[in-house]
Amino acid sequence: MEYKWEKESLQKYGEEATQILITKQKKYEALHKDNNCEYCGKKNEGALIEIGNGIPFIMHYGMWSSSGRCGYCGEFTGRRTSKI
Repeated sequence: MEYKWEKESLQKYGEEATQILITKQKKYEALHKDNNCEYCGKKNEGALIEIGNGIPFIMHYGMWSSSGRCGYCGEFTGRRTSKI
């Protein structure tokens, strides 16, 4: 399987860093194995970002309401938006 960010990661960060990201993505998918939602579940491939000093990171974003439910599928994820 090739993730949408995999090619960019290989070009920018190399094989070792990309393999670490793939391992982390597979752990994310295993954690959400019973949730097929594209936004809050195992199908969420995330986005490639840098967290400083050129360190790559996969950000898993989604639409969560103040109740902690996904705005797309209604699944309770436990994540809550801030009440600003």
